[in-house]
Amino acid sequence: MAKDLEIRCPDCGSRLRVDPRTGEIVAHGPGAKPADLGEAARQHQELRAGKEDAFRSALAAERDRKEELDSLFRKAADKARKDDSEAKPDRPLDDRWR
Repeated sequence: MAKDLEIRCPDCGSRLRVDPRTGEIVAHGPGAKPADLGEAARQHQELRAGKEDAFRSALAAERDRKEELDSLFRKAADKARKDDSEAKPDRPLDDRWR
């Protein structure tokens, strides 16, 4: 049996428990509030640092993907040029696609 998902409501901040199979709300209640302002600031800094780390890793992955795609494109272009020069028909008026 799958565990219930705990989700925070973006509007009111309350905590919702949702059954993943049916999508029904099993329980709801107020979200956990920090004890004091210092605790809230610490939670905010941790959340912000986590988002910045996720952004940096996603950006690095996209850069790597760009380099990989550029490399694949260059290889395909070289292969196409090579294949094109070698694949000239003996009789140019022949229909090669039949």
